[in-house]
Amino acid sequence: MEYQIIRSRRKTVAICIGRDGSVVVRAPLRTAKNFIDAFVFEKQRWIQEKSAFMAAHEEQRREFRITEGSALPLLGREYPVVYGDKVAFDGICFKIPNDHFETLKPQLIQIYQSLAKNFIPERVTCFSQRTGWIPAGVRIGAANTSWGSCSGKNKLNFTWKLIMAEPALVDYVVVHELAHLVEHNHSVRFWRLVESVLPDFQERRAKLRLLAQELQKQGWG
Repeated sequence: MEYQIIRSRRKTVAICIGRDGSVVVRAPLRTAKNFIDAFVFEKQRWIQEKSAFMAAHEEQRREFRITEGSALPLLGREYPVVYGDKVAFDGICFKIPNDHFETLKPQLIQIYQSLAKNFIPERVTCFSQRTGWIPAGVRIGAANTSWGSCSGKNKLNFTWKLIMAEPALVDYVVVHELAHLVEHNHSVRFWRLVESVLPDFQERRAKLRLLAQELQKQGWG
């Protein structure tokens, strides 16, 4: 099996599968090649399954189109797409020129980012007041691997893509990250904190996973 090795000052060996199905092994600087080969051989079945999965999704991403009559998600609702002179959102529909998705995407992301910067901090304030968990700051970014994160300095970060989810799912991510202000881990105590605010958090979490898969297929990463 062909794969690329990237060495760094990390402590463990990890396998990463690219969007096109390519395989990259990230390893500590002094890890022996034969150890890496054995590690890859042991994970060979998983790698093959994951590579096929990622390659299939890449094909779906290439085929994804947004045209008049399509719909785009916003806070769990589907808003119709109509053709217009430029990319815009008027609260009723998304307007786009008749162009390729990759050309339209940066401008659509700008709209989503603007909406996220208005909505998500408001939800953070709401739950901060309810729980007493106060972050040092809130930032809306463009992370592709997570919905949100909490830094060691208690600053919360959220991806703009969260604005595509229904409000109940946004609230789950907000509460999840706020709980990290108390527990910087995913211990039993952490999940109890989340559950104390959102008893149905597991259901919301499951819905987020499905949404993440759908957005990945469409190439919003």
